[in-house]
Amino acid sequence: MAYCAIFLCFSTVLKAQEVSQVTVTSIVHDEKGAPVSGVLVAGNGGKTTAYTDNTGKFSITVPANSVVILNAKGYKMLTLRAAAIPPRIGMAAESGEKEVYMPFGQIDKQDLPGAISVLNPGTYIDRDFSLSVEGGMNGRVAGLLWSNNIWGMENAMVMIDGVRREFSDITFNEIQQISVLKGVNAAALYGSQAAKGIIFITTKKGEANTPKIGLRINSGVALPSDLPSYLNSADYMNLYNEARRNDGLADFFTQATIQNHRTGNSFRFPSVDYYSSQYLKRYQNATNANAEFSGGNNNARFYSNVGFANSSTLLNLGEGKNENDNRLNVRGNIDLKLNDKISSSVYVSAVFSESRRARGNYWSNAATLLPNRFSPLIPIDLISPNDKTSLGLVAASRNLIDGRYLLGGLQSFQTNPIADLYVGGYDKNIRRIFQVTNEINADLNSVLRGLSFHTLFNLDYSNSYLQSISNTYAVYDPIWSATSDSLSLTTARKYGEDARPGTQNINNTAQRQNVAFSSWFGYDRTINNVHNVSAKLLGYMSKITVNDIYQQITNSHLGLQVGYNYKHKYWADFTGTYANSTRLPEGNRTGFSPSGSLGWLLSSENFLAHSKVVNYLKLSASAGILNTDLDMTRNNLDAFFIYDNTYNRGAGYTWNDGLTGSSNQATTAAWGPNPNLSFPKRKEVNLSLEGSFFNNLISLQTTVFKMQMAGLPTQRFSQYPNYLSTFVPYTNYNTNQRSGFDLMLNVNKKVGNVEFSLGTNLTYANSKVTKRDELFLDPYQNRAGKPVDAIFGLVSNGFFMDQNDISTSPRQLFGTALTPGDIKYKDQNGDNIIDSRDEVMIGRFIAPFSYGINLNITYNAFNLFVLGTGNNGGYGLTNNNYYWVSGDLKYSEVVLNRWTQATKTTATYPRLSSQQSANNFRSSDFWLYNTNRFNLSKVQLTYNLPKKVSAKLFVKDLLVYVSGANLYTFAQNRKILELSIASTPQFRNYNIGIRANF
Repeated sequence: MAYCAIFLCFSTVLKAQEVSQVTVTSIVHDEKGAPVSGVLVAGNGGKTTAYTDNTGKFSITVPANSVVILNAKGYKMLTLRAAAIPPRIGMAAESGEKEVYMPFGQIDKQDLPGAISVLNPGTYIDRDFSLSVEGGMNGRVAGLLWSNNIWGMENAMVMIDGVRREFSDITFNEIQQISVLKGVNAAALYGSQAAKGIIFITTKKGEANTPKIGLRINSGVALPSDLPSYLNSADYMNLYNEARRNDGLADFFTQATIQNHRTGNSFRFPSVDYYSSQYLKRYQNATNANAEFSGGNNNARFYSNVGFANSSTLLNLGEGKNENDNRLNVRGNIDLKLNDKISSSVYVSAVFSESRRARGNYWSNAATLLPNRFSPLIPIDLISPNDKTSLGLVAASRNLIDGRYLLGGLQSFQTNPIADLYVGGYDKNIRRIFQVTNEINADLNSVLRGLSFHTLFNLDYSNSYLQSISNTYAVYDPIWSATSDSLSLTTARKYGEDARPGTQNINNTAQRQNVAFSSWFGYDRTINNVHNVSAKLLGYMSKITVNDIYQQITNSHLGLQVGYNYKHKYWADFTGTYANSTRLPEGNRTGFSPSGSLGWLLSSENFLAHSKVVNYLKLSASAGILNTDLDMTRNNLDAFFIYDNTYNRGAGYTWNDGLTGSSNQATTAAWGPNPNLSFPKRKEVNLSLEGSFFNNLISLQTTVFKMQMAGLPTQRFSQYPNYLSTFVPYTNYNTNQRSGFDLMLNVNKKVGNVEFSLGTNLTYANSKVTKRDELFLDPYQNRAGKPVDAIFGLVSNGFFMDQNDISTSPRQLFGTALTPGDIKYKDQNGDNIIDSRDEVMIGRFIAPFSYGINLNITYNAFNLFVLGTGNNGGYGLTNNNYYWVSGDLKYSEVVLNRWTQATKTTATYPRLSSQQSANNFRSSDFWLYNTNRFNLSKVQLTYNLPKKVSAKLFVKDLLVYVSGANLYTFAQNRKILELSIASTPQFRNYNIGIRANF
């Protein structure tokens, strides 16, 4: 067994020759109050003596220059040299799991290679509850920029119980441990799939002889962080007239019409705000509940989890009130000891989810439909009692809303978002997931000491479909009286028909199957108590099948991992995988990926063993080359056969002067063959340092890394004449480089009844394009040497102030003739022309620096947790229709400070135009904004009820909490960052919860 060498400082330090006996008193207990399970004494001669004493007291004689290792379940390992053993030894409680779950096995935390971060949700979920895995990891993992983005690589593989799955397949309640495998050597056993890193999730298991029942209920509300602000009808009309005048056109709306829309009958002269409280609730609700059951004995253990979650939406009328998301998840994990040699584990999980939505896209329509276009509802009480024709149409309608309104519209707008909510029907997206995993472990010690054999098999199946009720409806464009606010209806201005077929439609059916199998021999042996040898020989294959897609996604490889450590002081590890890929041509489908790591426990050396500052210090380094086919893509889709000749059906051609029957489609080449196409490669070196200081007051873990993704497939058009462009093959050429560091730093302190901990996670991940096939005329436009996520655009130079300014500036070749108030751009190459050749790097999308800060304060039964996250150095473009407003698009509040003759020295927005303004609305630093932000991501106050109270309620322990998430964003551009356009808003969440263990 491996022991974790954690060195602690003591006030009493004895010389080796003074130590003849050490009494380990009953202060050394496990988490149940039982005494230490064993004491090992390793002397110079390699002799080891093990002592066990159930009385809680025992004496040992310690030879000079020996090492004492104490092991107690639930406590940190304690390793002391004889020269530093105090008369009384106390062991500190272990804050997390000693055993770390890794690909195809477990490992003592002390023996981990570098560039791995480990989370044990059970140690903090009660003070920082989250239903989602992403929420539970937020701000806690150095190197993890968001969700599954490690060191900026994006798309890290998510493994649940050793199987490739998704975050959505599991809730945070079900997780025992998360290991984020960042370095290439740490993840290498997963072969080609490991190129972007691995988020390795292990679900909970039952505990023998400790039956447990847990219940948690969490409920709350979510308020929109911000909603779009569009101008009302009168203001829109005024500004649209101004836009037309800027274009030399006459006003479109009369002042009388504008005034009517400001003060007149709101049905006749509408000014519709689809984001108003008339249509939306102030908040939406969410509730989730979870129950856990665990127990068993030494031969059979079980863990089960049942969870349910429900949430509503903001819509407050019609079918919108019925919109909801429901999710039921059920998990059962069983661990069986079949005999003394063989054990097996079976993990079964099922997820049932339904999302009900009204038909149509409310949020998209709300962001585009002009406020003055029409009234979505027409009041029938404004129809004259003598108008029999109109009343007849009302009587014939099947869609009389609340008995008072018909549905409004125009010939050009025969649907409207309000009508969709009331009578359009609904869509129900239904998804079912079923996952089974089986692991078998065989002890082969009888064949060879330390030898074992393991298999892991999974079968995952998911299906989804859209169940819908689709209705059609008629809309009316009423005729209003010229002398009063009365209206009439006519069939000539009725568009569409009312129809409710009552038929339930099933479509958008999708199935996905994931099958994987792996088997491996393991070897773990300790020789003479100082030489620790481990090895794995692995075979792995997986296959994902999706309906209507002929090509299966397959992965297969062989792996060998060999590790050695000396006294848990010096480590060496080598991993090699031999991968196979069906995305490559025959002859190039296999590749060998070597990687290795070295480790050194500096704190075990004489120069630090007696340090009063350093308790634990470990240095490790790893390097490797990993062949991968994850980046074998085309148009961001998985690519197969890009090594082969590929032809498409192209444009048509005619003969015989184009007479009937004298035309056909041409066959055109898509790309040429390359029988030498091979694996892209992740090449990496990293250096990690892990330590604790000042009697464990401070702990840190940091990694410095540099990597390349080399040989990314691309078509090298620069190497071929233009007339052969459709025959250019894919070649391993493009290369991206990433470098940086991550840092985790924690401070823990207890003063009286107050426990204080402060944790920080920092990541700096910089990217650079090192090789690209490029054809730019101007070298400053080359992507090589710039960030992978670079933003290119024009550099603005204010607004044109007058015609003379336009005449004396370089000629801009975008769109129509320029006028004062248009954006002026910088001439980058001095040709006195502004065109695409003047685009330069103006920013980068991904912030290179990100961080998380968590503060935890415990006082008696109360616990306060605060989490902040942030990033710096990134930029975005305000390039959607909320900001780029031209033609007759809907006007948002951003246009209020537009350029006019009166505001030309203070304007922040270009002149308005009723035409398409290609000059103003294009990528440039004018629309650039920095995304620097600090988020108050989470605050939770928890109260643990006293044992006396909980006992009366027949529970072992009980806690209640209140929390808020996504509470506020501190940023220069907060309004932009918190605003969602044409989609569901962002939310601030407020919750209350209770958790009980029985």
